[in-house]
Amino acid sequence: MNEMADLLRDVLTRIKPTEDEHRKEKEIISKIENILKKFNVNHMLVGSIAKGTDLRGDKDIDIFLLFPDNISREELKTKGLEIGKSVFENLNASYEIDYAEHPYVKGSYKGYALEIVPCFDTKKIKSAVDRTPHHTRYVIEKLKENPKLRDEIRLLKQFMKGIGIYGAEEKIRGFSGYLIELLVLHYGSFLDVLSSVSKWHSKVIIDIEKKWKNASQIKVLFPDDELIVIDPVDENRNVAAPVSLDNICKFKAYARAFLKNPNLEFFFPKPKPIIKKEDAKQVIKTRGTKVIFIKIEHEKINENTLYSQLRKTLKSIRMKVEKNGFRVMKSGFWSNEKHLSVLIFEFEVWKLPFIEKKMGPLILGRDEKNEKKFLMIYRDRNPYIENGRWYVDKERKFKDVKDFLGREVLKKKEG
Repeated sequence: MNEMADLLRDVLTRIKPTEDEHRKEKEIISKIENILKKFNVNHMLVGSIAKGTDLRGDKDIDIFLLFPDNISREELKTKGLEIGKSVFENLNASYEIDYAEHPYVKGSYKGYALEIVPCFDTKKIKSAVDRTPHHTRYVIEKLKENPKLRDEIRLLKQFMKGIGIYGAEEKIRGFSGYLIELLVLHYGSFLDVLSSVSKWHSKVIIDIEKKWKNASQIKVLFPDDELIVIDPVDENRNVAAPVSLDNICKFKAYARAFLKNPNLEFFFPKPKPIIKKEDAKQVIKTRGTKVIFIKIEHEKINENTLYSQLRKTLKSIRMKVEKNGFRVMKSGFWSNEKHLSVLIFEFEVWKLPFIEKKMGPLILGRDEKNEKKFLMIYRDRNPYIENGRWYVDKERKFKDVKDFLGREVLKKKEG
């Protein structure tokens, strides 16, 4: 146990923000707050810096503009953008408009990613962004009761970061900072989280504030979710909803592995070597598969929207090629998050025989009309009976996956 304690102390010395970082953050926040004084709107620092759960090197400063709930969404949008732009202009910093449920202003200043986000200051939450100030207040109050949990949260965040599942954004579909904070608040420490997670089975339910009477009510509300963490500030929301099934499983697998053999690499993995083009070709050749890249050029859009669309397109194309007899071993995507994205498919089967076996209707079924139609269409193909059905061997329309993709998928998308 002493070895584990020494290891975690070592990790903390590497991940806790330095005094210099805190000083710089306070200076920037103070400067922004002075600019905001000229506007008649309340504001609030949110996120990990506000809660004291930030990691060294985290360069995110998020300030929410709290508007009264008696103004319209249009007025919130107009005033929010006006104030956000003014902040960046006064800082002499570059910015851009991005979109969540409300448009907001984001940019960079002195090496920090800065966001000025408008929301409604209301107990009755109108949109997802309205929850964020409530989340910050909730965690701050809980950590006042046990300030030592801040370091436990930092350890879990770095662990998640190390194994590649930190972040709820569409690109990662992992664990948000808020979800990590709730896990530590619920289980009590970093090691207690890992110990509990290593024993997780299907339908894990966490309801810290006991918002619901029993688990059956929660299962009805979230029937498709494997991990359910009820939001303490909104009982109808599952904080873990964005986490993919694979990342839940990855968390469990790595938790078990760490408890069995704790070491620094879980927190600070070695960088993956960049594979040269020729080496990659050799690996593919050795695997005996076919890899196809589909390049997509597009306008710059919101990253969550981008990755959501890439994921849907990847799934759609995969379903189409597999429906036509080609077999995908693996698929994925990459984007420079500006104007270029790539879909990647590794095929186990990419070429098919000239002839395919087409299944027809049941002979003892009641659909005689469909049976006659099938026999009429394929009368020159010598239909035959097998396992109570009509079958026919016919010429396959697409024998090569590249031909199928070019003619049936990509050209139709262009049209």
